This record gives sequence, structure tokens and C-alpha cells, in this order.
Amino acid sequence: MPKVIGYTPPFLSRPSSGSKIFTDPEPQSPASPSKRSSYLGALPSTQYQGPRRLVASRGTEIFTVVGNKIRWADLSAVRDEWEDNTQSGASRFGLSRSDATEATGDSVYRTLAVPVYYQIRQILISPSGFFLAICTEHTVHIAVLPDPSRLKEHDRSLLKVKTYQLGPTVHVIPESPLTSVLWHPLAYSTASTDCLVTVTAEAAVRLWEFDKANSWSLDRPRLAIDLRKLADGVSCDQDFEPSGFGKNRGFSVDDFDMEVSAACFGGRGREDEDAWASMSLWVAMRNGDLYALCPLLPSRWKPTSTTIPSLTTTAVSRMASINDDETDMDERRAADQQYEWVQEIDNEEPQIQQSTDSLGEFEVRFRPQNPSAIPRLQGPFAIVPEEDASEIEVSDIHVFPAKLDEQDLFDGEEDDEIDRGLVQPIPFTTICVATPENQIWLAIDLEGVTGQWLPKKGKSAFGVPSSDATPLTLVDIVTLDGSTTNPAANWPVFTPDIAYSYSFFVTTLKHVYSLSLNDWVTQLGAELSGTEPVDPGMRTRLETRCQNQVCVTDKLVEVREPSEALSAPTIIDDTSLGYLLLTATSNAPYGVVFDQSPTGPSTVGPSITDFTMSSSRLESQLMNMPMSPIETVPAREPYCPPKIFYFNQHIPIDSMRQRLPPHLKKAIAEQPIRLSPAMLEIMTFTHRTVGVQSAQLENAAAELFRRCERLRIELAGQVKQMTELAQQLQRLTATTEEDENGNIKEKKTPETRIKEARERQSKLVARYEALRRKVGRVGSANRELSSKELAWMHEIESLGQNVGIVTKEDGEQEGDGRDTALDKRFATVKQLTRSLVEEAHSIEKKHQQHPISPKGPPTLDASVSSISASSITPSMSASQITLTSRSSGAAASPRSANFSALGVSSRLQKERIADIMATVEREGAVIEAAMKRLERLKMEY
Repeated sequence: MPKVIGYTPPFLSRPSSGSKIFTDPEPQSPASPSKRSSYLGALPSTQYQGPRRLVASRGTEIFTVVGNKIRWADLSAVRDEWEDNTQSGASRFGLSRSDATEATGDSVYRTLAVPVYYQIRQILISPSGFFLAICTEHTVHIAVLPDPSRLKEHDRSLLKVKTYQLGPTVHVIPESPLTSVLWHPLAYSTASTDCLVTVTAEAAVRLWEFDKANSWSLDRPRLAIDLRKLADGVSCDQDFEPSGFGKNRGFSVDDFDMEVSAACFGGRGREDEDAWASMSLWVAMRNGDLYALCPLLPSRWKPTSTTIPSLTTTAVSRMASINDDETDMDERRAADQQYEWVQEIDNEEPQIQQSTDSLGEFEVRFRPQNPSAIPRLQGPFAIVPEEDASEIEVSDIHVFPAKLDEQDLFDGEEDDEIDRGLVQPIPFTTICVATPENQIWLAIDLEGVTGQWLPKKGKSAFGVPSSDATPLTLVDIVTLDGSTTNPAANWPVFTPDIAYSYSFFVTTLKHVYSLSLNDWVTQLGAELSGTEPVDPGMRTRLETRCQNQVCVTDKLVEVREPSEALSAPTIIDDTSLGYLLLTATSNAPYGVVFDQSPTGPSTVGPSITDFTMSSSRLESQLMNMPMSPIETVPAREPYCPPKIFYFNQHIPIDSMRQRLPPHLKKAIAEQPIRLSPAMLEIMTFTHRTVGVQSAQLENAAAELFRRCERLRIELAGQVKQMTELAQQLQRLTATTEEDENGNIKEKKTPETRIKEARERQSKLVARYEALRRKVGRVGSANRELSSKELAWMHEIESLGQNVGIVTKEDGEQEGDGRDTALDKRFATVKQLTRSLVEEAHSIEKKHQQHPISPKGPPTLDASVSSISASSITPSMSASQITLTSRSSGAAASPRSANFSALGVSSRLQKERIADIMATVEREGAVIEAAMKRLERLKMEY
């Protein structure tokens, strides 16, 4: 939704001269030439129910209807002139601001003379900008707009514009009124030709391809379709043209069931839209039924770059999906007709034309003749659910087309030839319907509308058309909070937003609202267009999505005058004027200024910390990042003085005097006033007129007094807030502060704290950058290992093999479960230890049986008996084993006898013990080294 940053610009508000574009009084045209007013009383006011589009724009140029005249002005020139007058005019000539603006008030606009007698209800500028459609209740006039350079001439006199009446014998007073006038979005338009579609209340659709050089094209439409006849048609060779003027028509139920209320095209002719959307005409009936005509094309039309590929893909895929055994006959025939229609377009050689706005070349194609130029009427589509018995009355309709998936559309094409956008595909059509009760019904069509035709005469025709309505998926009903004092004249109309795809404006009798579906449609489209298979949680997500807020609504303009009615606004998006919504009443213009900066569907912006950029670049961004100013969004629209303050009070009396008969005029102006019934009636009506003006002046003055009183109260509150804010700023800018103990200490200024925070941020960024580069060097460089690294790697592998650890290809390690050399050596030591202990026990037993004298030499059992199997463990070092053995043999004296009882010499015993101890010490050292290495590798044996 666009963000409001201001209201009516000052160069369009009173007392500036720009306000006179919309407020200068002009005489009103009568509603009908046969109705004459009496000499007393006001003009008869007919209750008009229909769209009011009295403001249109072409770039910065504005066209508006005042009275029954069309005025033109260039808003850029008006603004520049207002700025010059306010800045230099008053000081140069000694005038006040209002006097300076009044001095040049007659030169801000120019009146276009058009021969339109009846009251103008709509003005519509063609997309090419060359033509202006001027619509009354029954007639349509096409005005050829002059070149902007001619309109901007200094001469502000009345400018006559060449005007043609469209179908003078077709759109006439006794016939049904016009409900919609639309410029075709795919029309081949030039400076002399264009295409217009008119829809009447009696369901007559006419397609006009006019050429100002050919008067016949302005008299007769190229295609004329009566939807009531087409709804019952069975062959395309039937006559579906509406009945001529004056022909007697019998009674039909369709006179009530198919009374047209509004119509619109399903697209705007953009490249990201569905190819069928811009050639689909949606027609809304007053009772709520919707119909579609697809395709409705002029004889020469201009496709976009995605139209032909999308049509071909749709037709071919539909033909490929048809199963001869299961497919219905009508569906198979419809697919064949669609394929035949698209094939004729593919076989045609397009015409290359040069664009008038210097945007390059474009293709022009002819409308296919087969199957038919008149499509089949699709519908009715019901927007009201079947279980709901309520009935609605439709005032306007607006359709948001489905978005193309360009990635699938151009799959396989060269990237250099196809410019693929980043548009999120939306696989459904969104339909919005307005009612006079200020309700907006929102529905989606998941299947979409494609081209369909009736069969040729003599061939197998379609079955009997079904009268059952095709239900649409109702999403939400938005009730606008605007209440009107005259509900019979309330007729809400839609105005599309030119900046946002799924936003639009709704204009009621007294209000203008902004409605946005951007977030909801984008999120739902992402769920429905996903390429992933449907997961079990998709249903839950869709239900949750549908329960969320669908539409964001904002009230933009409100009119308090009871006798004023708003016109549908026009949207201006220009670099000099900004993004502006402009509407008007007969009293004053109303504008809303939006933020022109583009925003996406999401309101969360990207983080400033982008770790992919260099530290110097990021640091420069942090240091040079501008401080965002405080947003000052206006709380409400500024006060607009009532029109009674500027109204000429002599106009009602003068108009009454002009309508008087000649003898009464003479009696009032020339003869003395005599009391008579006629003079009493004149004086009574004059008093009543003056009394109404006095009451309006009193009410306006009272409203102004109340607003001044409220302004005084609000100014007092603002002064109080500014005082508190100033005190807070003083506390923030103070250089000293008092702590809890009452001591005065120096306080850091906000600039110092901000500087320190930025320095810390810069250091963190530098540290991150250093770590990022270091990590990048570790894994990205493919350099060879050095000799030390190779030796270390081989040592680790050999150690792992000894320990029994195998390294896989992916770097994971695991045990192989086999006995290694280290295990075998340790088992040998344990076996040797057990054998020695057993031998020592046996010697001890023999010694106990044959005791030896204490004075004898030490025996072998005395030196080894202390070594047991439990005293030697794998974790015991060789030195520990040696000390154990030595401590056990400490009692033996070196001077003992040289021979034991067994006859073994002491020297041989010592050598044998030394060999055993050396072996134990060597094995213990090996075990100790292996355990230390395993500990370094953080592995457990």
C-alpha cells in the first residue's frame, strides 16, 4: 500500500490560483432537452446512478470537468508559477500573498470547447494520449487532443477541439444508458486510429475501431454483440447483433437477470500478465452474476513479448492433456478450437511498426478469423456462496490478472535472447466487486478464463448451455466505514493503482479509500505455485493464510459537504510532481501525496551488515550512512474553507430574475412594487434563498470557530510536548551528571558514544574479515604437503595401524578389530611374567622343603618371589618394575655365597635377572610412549 506523506498541495489549495481550475463557476447543462424548469425554483435534479470520472491526466497535464466544460492545465507549470509568485511576486510589487496569486489567476488553465450538450459523466484518455473519450449517460464523443506544445501557449483563450460523436444512431437518448466505456489494452493505436469498447445496460457490447480519416468507422462498430442473444447461442453463424433503434422487443427474463452494471478488462496489457487476461472482457450484472468474453480483440492488435509464447504453450499443453476415452466432447472441441485459433496466429507473418514514443519497434497482428470473431459467453460466475441466501447489487468490478511463470515459459531458451524478470508467478485471478452499500467482495478464480467459441453451423454443436452458475472462491468481504446521507446516489467505483500491482482505490459518494492485496496475494501465490510436491502441511498453511488479514484499508479523502459528490481520482506518478492522487468536487480539489520510493511486498528491509563485501567498503558505508530523519506524517487532512465563503451570493437571485416572465421583470426593475400574489411569491422565494445562504454562512462560521478553538488547544499541547522534548535534549547534551552517591562525573556526549560504537563495529568487521580470509585460505588452496607434513602423516598412519585404528576416505576413524603388533608384544610380556612368577613359587616351595642356612648365598626365589602377576600392569613403567625387583632383593648381600642350593652360580643368576629386567624395562618404555602418544591424539586405548 502506498504511504501517505501529505495531502492537497498548496499550489492547488485556496487562495492559490491553482484552485480555480476546479472551482470557477460554470453554468450547468440540462439533463434532458424536453424538461424545462419553472420560473421559480431550481433546475430539476435527476438521480444519477453511475460512475463519475470527471478528472483525467496525461503525464503532468490534468483534464477536469467543471459544469459542462473541460479544462486543461499543466500542474508543473502551475506549481512553478505559484512558487515564483509566493517567493518574488509579493515582495517585488508590494502585494500580499493572496493578492499576488489572484493577479495571475486567469492564466493557470485553459478551456476546451467541445460540442457536448448533455451533462458529462466520464472523461477517459486513451493509453496513447491522442484521444479523449467524453461520455454522457447515453452518448460518447471522441475528442482529438491537441499537441501539448499548443496547449501550453501563453494564450489562454477558448480552444476549439475537433470532436466526433461515436455512433450517433446507436448511442441515442431513448436507448439504454451507458454503463462502461473502456479503451482496449491491446489496441493498435496511432495518431489517427484507436479502439474503444462500450457496454450498455441492456447488455450490448460494441467494439469501435475508429479512424478520424474514415467517418464510416465512427458511425458503425466493428463488432456488435448482444450478450442476451449470445447466452442462448448454439452456433457462431447466428446473428448476435443488438436490435436496431425503434424495433419492438418482447418481454424476456434476461431483461432483469442480465442488466449490466459495469465491465472491465482482465488485464492492462503488461508482459507479466496471463496472455488471455488482457483480451478477456468481464461483465458484471446488477444482480451479482459475472460473465466473461474471451478473446475480444480488434481486427489489428498489438501483442506483448510474452503473449504468443504463452498462448502457444497453453494450447499445446491442453491438447496434450486430452484423453480420447475420458475427455468430454465439449472440452475436446474447445481444445481443438483453441489450438486452431493459436495456430493461425503462429502461421501469420507479423507486421513490424515503429513506436510513436521512440521506444523501438513492435509487432502488429491480425485477429484470426477461425473459429469466429465473436467468442462464446462464459458464465455466469457466482461470487455469492450457494449456502448464503443474500443478494448483492453490483456497482463496479475490477480484475487482477494471473501472473506468468516466465521461468517455465522460456525454459530452454537462450538467456541472452530472453529477458527473464523476477516476478513471482500468481496462478489465479483475483476479482473485486463493489456494492452501493460500500462493501467490497473479494474472490479468486483458480481455473481462469481462456478462449472459447461457438461451433460452426452444420457441425456438431455444443450441448444445451447450463444455467447453473460457476461458483468463485469467496475470500473476504470488506465493509468500508463511510456512511452517506444519500444512499440512492452512492455508486462506488474502482481506480487501479499504477505503482502497485495489487492495490486499487475505491471512490464512494463522500470518501476515497486505498485498498491493498499485495502481501496476501503474493504469499498465497507462492504457496500455490510451488514446484515442490504437496506436503501434508499445505492445507493447514492455506487455511491459516486465508484466515489472516486479506486487505489493508486506509481512508484517504473525506468530504463533509452534504451536497458534494466526489469524482473518481486520477493517479499521477512523475519525478517533478511526485506520486499524487487527485480528485475533485464542484467546490474544491482534494489530493493525497504518496511516498514515491518503491517498496516490495515485505516491509522488512535487508540488514546493513553484508558479510560478502570487503571490510573497507562496509566500514565506509557505516561511517557515511546518513541518519534517517524523523517521519512527519500529517495526522489529518488540512482544513478547507467551505464554498459559501467564496460563493457569489448574487448568482441565485440573478438566475431567478432571468427565469421570471418579462412582465414581472419589468415590475421589479422599473415599476413600483405592488402587493400581489405573484409579488408575494417572488418575495417568499427570495427570502427563502437568502435564508439558506445565511444559514450556510452561520454553519461555516461556527465550524471555523470550532476548528480555531481546537487548533488553540492542540497548539498548547504541542508547546508542552516541545518543552518536554527540549528538557530531554538538554539532559542528553549535558557534559556532566550526578551518580547515586552524589558525585559529579563527566558524561559522554551522544557524538562520542556514537563514535565509539562505530569504532567497535569497525573492529568487529575487521576481525570477521581476517577470520573469513583465513578460513578461505585453509580450504580453497590446492598446494602440496611439505616433507615434515608428509612424515607426520605417515607416522600417524603407522601408529594407527599399530594401535588398530583405520582411517576412512572421508576422514572418519574406526577400529578394525584385529590384533596389532603392540597387542602381541604386550601379551608376550604378560605370559613371560606369569611364567616367572610360577617359577618363583616353585622355587619357594622347594626352599621351604629344604631350608638353607641364613649365612648362605641369596637364592633366586628371594629376588623374584616378590614379583607377582598382579604387580606388573601395562601402565607400569620399566623403572617401576626395576625398583620393585630391586626392593625385593635388597635383603641379599652382595657378599653372599656364589652358589645356591641348586648349584647355580650367582653370576648366572644376576645375568638372567638383568636380561629379564632389561626386557621388562624396554617393553614398559614402549608401552609408556604409546600411551603418551594416544593421549596426545585424544584417544583411549
